[in-house]
Amino acid sequence: MFATRQRVGCLARQLQRTTRRHASDAHGHHKPAEVNESFGTGSIVFVSVVFGGALVYQFIPKKGDESMISNLIDKYRSRPEDWERINSLHTKVMEQAGYDRNLFENASHKHRFVDVSYPEALQSHAPRNVRAGQLRNLDDVVEHYRQQHLKDEERKAKKLAEQQ
Repeated sequence: MFATRQRVGCLARQLQRTTRRHASDAHGHHKPAEVNESFGTGSIVFVSVVFGGALVYQFIPKKGDESMISNLIDKYRSRPEDWERINSLHTKVMEQAGYDRNLFENASHKHRFVDVSYPEALQSHAPRNVRAGQLRNLDDVVEHYRQQHLKDEERKAKKLAEQQ
């Protein structure tokens, strides 16, 4: 057991010695420091600005020519002529749509009732604060406009028959 303790103590002293590092270990035998000397960022930027300037100078348009950048800007710029053309096309389309709607609206329908999309639209509102007698049955109003519509349709049909 005594021999084992001596051996462990010896190993412990050797481990401590290997982990210590002192400045005096080198004894003046220094290796020269390895320095990676390359171009700095300033010189790289300078060279790239010079070559970039030469490249840009080659693409500058000559006198009388238009540059690609101004063509691109003009492509997306709105001009009064463009708006005039767009507005005239829009006007033509709306006139045609009005003509088509008039054509379909004035077609003869015997079962057509009222010009509103649904009769409840005349009295659609929130159902609170309603006084007694305020809401009215509108069946007689709907029937009146239905009869008026049928009379107009008959008058139009007679007028068309007389013209032909």
